[in-house]
Amino acid sequence: MRSFTVRPATVDDAATIARLGNASNVESGLPHAAFSEAQVRRDGLGAAGGFRVMLAEIESRAIGYALFQPCFNSDLPGWGTWLSDLFVETPHRGVGIGRALLAAVAAETLAAGGASVEWGVRAANARGRAFYARVGARDDDIRVLGLLGEALRRLAGEARR
Repeated sequence: MRSFTVRPATVDDAATIARLGNASNVESGLPHAAFSEAQVRRDGLGAAGGFRVMLAEIESRAIGYALFQPCFNSDLPGWGTWLSDLFVETPHRGVGIGRALLAAVAAETLAAGGASVEWGVRAANARGRAFYARVGARDDDIRVLGLLGEALRRLAGEARR
């Protein structure tokens, strides 16, 4: 295994982040959930700064990423980090790259005064759940739910203004 590095992404990495994010979506069975370089620039790494990314590289080629943003955890209560994506290309798995990315997110969280890193994982993702157990994550019987598309629009239509 060649050595790898982990570094914070910049706006110049937007196309790479979109490529890795789309590869993650396809692997997760979400090929319709594609995002673009322009969206990464606008919504994440640009002036709005909605999320941050750590990139794992081998010889200056990105082979994995962690996408995360601050969140308030009312269970603590306190600030923490929501990890939206953790992805390493298949040929590079099992050698510590995912762990290094997650460690970088944990370090960023603590440096910002945060108290937790949390994320969702599909119940069927046995390999991912085993990885998270190895880094010490608790695997409570919690479901991450969401509203999308028509369901989101329908409920928003009920808002009192």
